[in-house]
Amino acid sequence: MATRWIFGNQLSHELPIVKEADKELDVFLMIEAQSRSTWQHYHKQKLVLIFSAMRHFAAELEDKGFQVDYREADSFEDAWKGHEKDFEPEKVFYTVHTDYRMTQAMKKWEKSLSGIDVEVLDARPLFLLTAEEIKGELKGDGPWKMDPFYRRMRKRLNVLVEGDDPVGGKWSFDQDNRKAAKSNTAFTKARSFRPDQITKDVMEKVEKQFGDNPGELKPFRWAVTRKEALQALNQFIKERLETFGTYQDAMLEGDDFMSHSLLSSSINIGLLTPMEVVRKAEQAYLDGEVPINSAEGFIRQIIGWREFIRGIYLKKMPKYRDVNEFSHQRDLPSFFWDAETDMNCMHESIRPVVEHGYNHHIQRLMVIGNYATLFGLSPQQTSDWFNEMYIDAHDWVVLPNVLGMALYADGGVLSTKPYVASGKYINKMSNYCGSCKYNVNHQTEEDACPFNSLYWHFLDRHADKLSNNHRMGLVYKQWQKRDAEVKQAILEKGERLLKE
Repeated sequence: MATRWIFGNQLSHELPIVKEADKELDVFLMIEAQSRSTWQHYHKQKLVLIFSAMRHFAAELEDKGFQVDYREADSFEDAWKGHEKDFEPEKVFYTVHTDYRMTQAMKKWEKSLSGIDVEVLDARPLFLLTAEEIKGELKGDGPWKMDPFYRRMRKRLNVLVEGDDPVGGKWSFDQDNRKAAKSNTAFTKARSFRPDQITKDVMEKVEKQFGDNPGELKPFRWAVTRKEALQALNQFIKERLETFGTYQDAMLEGDDFMSHSLLSSSINIGLLTPMEVVRKAEQAYLDGEVPINSAEGFIRQIIGWREFIRGIYLKKMPKYRDVNEFSHQRDLPSFFWDAETDMNCMHESIRPVVEHGYNHHIQRLMVIGNYATLFGLSPQQTSDWFNEMYIDAHDWVVLPNVLGMALYADGGVLSTKPYVASGKYINKMSNYCGSCKYNVNHQTEEDACPFNSLYWHFLDRHADKLSNNHRMGLVYKQWQKRDAEVKQAILEKGERLLKE
């Protein structure tokens, strides 16, 4: 007989490991390993999502007539030993991993086996390209740019193209997707799901065994089955994609989700495949249901950015996790875990993470990432926080997005400049500043928005690395032209903030 080992981020019936299974000869192994949970201090809802989705998937396999050996254990090692003893498999199949740590752990496990063959299977359709294909797309050692990769993917997959030309006349409509939302702008609420008994049992377990982990346990809103994930996808396409594009960079106080899809947690564990999501968005445009800027902007996130950052991860690990271009070493402040800060933009960006394990990409990049860069927070601590606190986080997703895009800690492997900004950007794209303790229009006063002086302080202290960057020349010229006394006052204000 053969064992088919399925992990918690590979819950797709379309994977070869499931489609090629023999009901008479094979047994599926699934392990709810608590040691995996203690690798990092995961958000309670992230644990609930993975454990509940695994249990539901095991039940679905059993309903199809497969034998499933589902084990709760302290470690993968303990569970494997028990499975090997009980079933004596002659061969083990498992799906290739992207995360470096798990890849290394599986290689070590393979070496420990005696008399058991191992076959590693393709991870498509969880991804659009194999590991070798994606690495082949990114030639050399970098830096790389996403846009040419994205264009090649559009052609390769025949998505929103007419021959070799883009539908709508442009490859990207990003310029149309940067509109701020007025405070009274209403967005259709995203579909949420009431926990069933399986999920309730998992929630009880998590509260009991991981009660000290960060984040709130309730309300738990996330899809844990393919059926639920499809319902969420269909509702997004039908009711919410239309306004996604225009307002995808906007932020509103108290509206945590706006028109964002909330599908990443389902895609990243296999409940949805990226291509089926892309095709539905494309069809909605072709049917005249959504504008091109919304369809293209959403599709770009999946076939462009998602595949691109996976390629960066596969090309650059394991050294990539240690990058620190600016030698930033400061510890994360405590409000990263409870959102209790007088900076309203940080409060409004971190609060939904505490409550749901989620916020959207501009809050991640231009508020939290911006703060971490300007305040000189440790890139490794920051990426660990993202890995632990987000419902959709996996190592291959987090490291390039955080270390590369948000923090520029890789020195420009995937981004042409640091994504830093003063409070003016946040004020432009949100209504956060109106109810903040700090004044976004002040720079050196007692109530000045901390982003304002720290923005210039960051540029000044890292001028040796950044002043020759072609995308930052103008801002450095502006800084150089400012009065010496004004510059000194701004730098002193920034220095005081860093010492608080």
